Amino acid sequence: MKKSLLLLAVGFMMFATTACQSSSNNTNSTLTSSESKTETLTTSETERVSKEVNEGTRIIKDQLGFEVELPPAKDIKRIAIHRLLPLPSVYAVYKGGNVDGLISMPPDSLYAAQNSILAKYAPDILNVSTDYYKGGELNMEELLKLKPDVVFYAGGEEERQQFVNAGIPAVGFSTVTPNGPNTIETLNSWITLMEQVFEEDSKVTGITEYAKEAQDEINKRLANIPDDQRKKVLMIGHYSSTNFTLGGFSDYWTSVTGSIHVGKGTQGNVNMEQVYSWAPEIIFISTLSDFFPEDFYNNTTVEGADWSGVPAVINKQVYKFPLGMHRWWPPSTDAPLSLWWIAKTTYPENFEDIDMEEKIKEYYKKFYGMDLTTEDVNSILNPVRGVGRTYY
Repeated sequence: MKKSLLLLAVGFMMFATTACQSSSNNTNSTLTSSESKTETLTTSETERVSKEVNEGTRIIKDQLGFEVELPPAKDIKRIAIHRLLPLPSVYAVYKGGNVDGLISMPPDSLYAAQNSILAKYAPDILNVSTDYYKGGELNMEELLKLKPDVVFYAGGEEERQQFVNAGIPAVGFSTVTPNGPNTIETLNSWITLMEQVFEEDSKVTGITEYAKEAQDEINKRLANIPDDQRKKVLMIGHYSSTNFTLGGFSDYWTSVTGSIHVGKGTQGNVNMEQVYSWAPEIIFISTLSDFFPEDFYNNTTVEGADWSGVPAVINKQVYKFPLGMHRWWPPSTDAPLSLWWIAKTTYPENFEDIDMEEKIKEYYKKFYGMDLTTEDVNSILNPVRGVGRTYY
């Protein structure tokens, strides 16, 4: 009896082995997805799917076009952010002010937080480590000490490869959309990507819808201004003794707020000869530069640069971008407020009824649950010196 059972067991094992071999030799192996879609898998893809099934890992495509293997969302508890200066503030808002999972971020993001309202909204962000970027360079050893489960970064293949080599899942975020620079769309795409990574909805919703409504109202108010009466605007992205560029968001901000960007399409460093030929009527300075309007009025910007004959300077029409949850220049959760601020500053007669203090207070209450004081609003609209970027 025992011998018969043994022979039966051996026979069954041989049948199972033959069946497995037959299956592995079938080049048309398929997998049915949750959408009931069937796709042919290569050997490497089969191995990848097997790993997903066995270990619960997932594959997502990031904004730089790379496939990234991530652990289960419940196991992503330690997040590092590299190079994307606004993203820590966006992450804080995404999480509703809870930044427990954020273990590392750029030093400049920390410095902006220390000098902004973000420190009140998410005070724990001031305790996030910046040691991985001491001296202005990525220190992988310091980053690995923090044991990140994932890193969010901006860059390309070379940037990505550093994290791949270190065994850290790296999700690439882009600062532009397929249609070019657009701070609102970029913000929305960042939140969407984080929802994929964490498999949970953002704690703060409605910002994109608010922006659309604001844009529609601004367009309506500016629709009847003839092209030859549109204001000529210069937007300065970066400005220092070695760097004077207009930045990638200049064209966007001017186009959506009804002005003419005098430096449209200009690449690389700008010189004063170009500025004089453009004759801008209004100048906006981003908070990525540490110069303020009075530096232009007093001609104390950069040695050898004479701003005294520029129309915007003569008429004292130079303005510094605000700093709220983050700088209002790049993508941030305050971006819709930039629409109102730029439009009102450029065409005050068309927005006389718009009170920016009230707009900001309403916005912060609606989306952040914060009751701002007049002093809080003044700190947003009038950032302090020293918030220009320092490491990038």
